[in-house]
Amino acid sequence: MTHETYKIYSRVLKFGQRIGLRRLVESIVFGISVFSITLVYFFVISRPEDSIFSFSPVGKYIFFPLGILAEIVLILSYIENHYHLDIFGENTNRLFGIISVASVIVIVLYSAIPSLYALRVINGRSLSLLVLFFLINVIETGYFLYSLPKVDKTETFGLEFQFSRLEKKLVTKRLNELPIEKAITKGINALKKRVNAEGFWGELNPLYETACVLELFHNMGYNPDTEWTIPTPEGKQTYTLGKTIDSVKAIIETTETIETSFEQFYILYALSLFVPTILDARKQEIEEFHDSIFEETEWDFINKLNRFTPNLRSRTTPLHLIMSYVGDVSGNIKLLDRLSSLFTSTIDIVIKRGYARFSTSQTGKTPIEMFSRLMLILHDIRRAPTKRQQFTQAIGGTQFLEGSWAGNIGTTGYVLQALIPSENADSLLLKKGALYLAAIQDKEGLWAASIEETIIALTALLALKKMAEQEVVG
Repeated sequence: MTHETYKIYSRVLKFGQRIGLRRLVESIVFGISVFSITLVYFFVISRPEDSIFSFSPVGKYIFFPLGILAEIVLILSYIENHYHLDIFGENTNRLFGIISVASVIVIVLYSAIPSLYALRVINGRSLSLLVLFFLINVIETGYFLYSLPKVDKTETFGLEFQFSRLEKKLVTKRLNELPIEKAITKGINALKKRVNAEGFWGELNPLYETACVLELFHNMGYNPDTEWTIPTPEGKQTYTLGKTIDSVKAIIETTETIETSFEQFYILYALSLFVPTILDARKQEIEEFHDSIFEETEWDFINKLNRFTPNLRSRTTPLHLIMSYVGDVSGNIKLLDRLSSLFTSTIDIVIKRGYARFSTSQTGKTPIEMFSRLMLILHDIRRAPTKRQQFTQAIGGTQFLEGSWAGNIGTTGYVLQALIPSENADSLLLKKGALYLAAIQDKEGLWAASIEETIIALTALLALKKMAEQEVVG
């Protein structure tokens, strides 16, 4: 497991657990006891032999160190028990308990044997010091024995054990109890702050990333008059979404021909959501282009899907996918029927040949994500997806431990959207995926510091939020 993977797993676990009153009291008790015993020990070994607080070398260097050892043992055991890390062996905690109890007994005997003191006399101050040390150890030992988890760890340790406990918690939670809305609000606010003076988002490919934002805002019910305030060097300023729409429209209208790339068709599609007439002058051009690339057979198509691994959602995505959305907004029924037939045949091929064959690739995400996108598109263009049950079974079995698919934000977002029509709000797959997306959101509110990844994550979370709200109403 890489360090980055472990960090993600830890974030999901931390995000999915709440610190209760008991855990808070535990931390305080342990912190105070550790601090107290450390102070007592260093006080004891620093006293000269003629001091009224003095102890013999046996006391200084054997008995008190035993108490410190017991303290360390308890702390390590506490960490293992409550955070389920595989620090020690399976039966080591019992040994820790024996050592801890034995150290307390030794301290009691020591306090009753005056000859072990340097001055051969038990004085009140020395005795009070021993009593303090003794009481702290009793508290630690008793608490340790009380807090041992009542679980059998014979089969699962470490992260697997922690995620199994988290999964049990998620089973009892409703979808609307997860921090989905908080993540959405934070993400939307982060996006609104990212718009530049020209009305665009992104730096590497501003027009394409801006189109991603436009589609999201359209799905949220925004219109050209929607406005918000953004911070600028001159102070807060009001921004209207219409500025972005006008800027993108100006670029599209001045372009003589459409570049035959996924990005260009996507930009055209996103703008058409706000300006439907933008497609009127391009319909013939779109149909002629699509007819020219539609000569491929179904098997050629699925082979292409499986080969496109380096940059799935951008330049190498087959144009068929975005053309289905273009055909939907333009009302091209003939095009939609041809595409839905192709997508359905593709899904049938994947199921028939066995999903395992397509479950790995150079990046490990392409077949999973493409499979999900085909199902999602058929649903979006109102064509009944076939093999939905087989799809759910195949895709559910590939979910990672922490709730993602392929350890990828975008892939997880698409899979969640594709699963929603066949799942309900109690679905553990959806709850684990939602928790993963919410947990790995960065402090600014974005995902992977990417506009595109953020849009996909927010779209998935918004769909889950709608599903949770429908559950409450129902």
